[in-house]
Amino acid sequence: MRILVTGATGFIGSHTAAALVAHGHQVRVLARNPSRVPLALGPHGVEPEVAVGDMTDPIAVARAIAGCDGVIHAAAQTDVGASDATGRSNLEGVRTVLGAAIEHGLPRIVYTSSVSVHMPPTDATITLQSPLAEPMSSYSASKIAAEHLVRAWQAEGKPITTVVVGGAYGPLAPDLINGFRAILAAVEARMMLTPAGGTTVIDVRDLALLLARTVDQVSVPPRVLAGGHFLTWERWVDALEAAVGHVIVKQPVTRDEILNLAKQLTNAAAGQSSPLTEEAAMIMASGVPVDGQRSLDELGITLRPVEETFADTVEYLRSIGRLPSPA
Repeated sequence: MRILVTGATGFIGSHTAAALVAHGHQVRVLARNPSRVPLALGPHGVEPEVAVGDMTDPIAVARAIAGCDGVIHAAAQTDVGASDATGRSNLEGVRTVLGAAIEHGLPRIVYTSSVSVHMPPTDATITLQSPLAEPMSSYSASKIAAEHLVRAWQAEGKPITTVVVGGAYGPLAPDLINGFRAILAAVEARMMLTPAGGTTVIDVRDLALLLARTVDQVSVPPRVLAGGHFLTWERWVDALEAAVGHVIVKQPVTRDEILNLAKQLTNAAAGQSSPLTEEAAMIMASGVPVDGQRSLDELGITLRPVEETFADTVEYLRSIGRLPSPA
């Protein structure tokens, strides 16, 4: 099959394109800047077809989808606390890409969502039945609006699978996404705030395999949970310590303390980017496990150990000079 991948110059999308090729599929990518394609996919040994255009451009998207058998929409700005305009762009991208796939009658449409649409959660575990959260910002409102749009299409019988993605880590990252910045900050400061919540960790290579196998499914499940492992923040620090080979001090904080700190940092930033937004602090303090085992079993996915993921992530960050080599 020929599969269109949006976001293929990003972290998840580039690994997904490689997994699709390994499964014997042809890959076409939609890219605003085609010069980034070899930089992102060259390390994977993948030379895809390239369709130039933006995910919000109906003409470019229609041209990219023509002749394809499926699409994986992985393009998105993933920064928590990003601008309202970015949020609107993401929503319009979902509307344009998935809408064109439906119009062209593609039988396999995969949309990558995020566990953050359930945050803060109402229950101790996120499941397939978990409700969407109340938005904490205009940006999160746009993500939840995209979820409602996709669910409306699914209710009409459109062949869309939503893959709910946890925190992705691993090697070969074209951009330093949120998870990497957290690692860099913790290693450089040798300290990490550890509120009572936790976070999900999924190796990007496992996630890419899951997405490739989702496209291969004969039936179209409406929702797949790909949160991965759940780690308390103390356990997250332990895994990072083991990977970098030195101590990282854990600084316990209450929910109120980390939210107050985020508010102070946001005010001090005076409209500029804050190192910790109130939305990010809320997500850190309220993270719960994601019950994705059924999805993993149905797709034949065995998650690699967290220790391997962190070790490979740290090795990669050292290889590109973002972390110092061990003494």
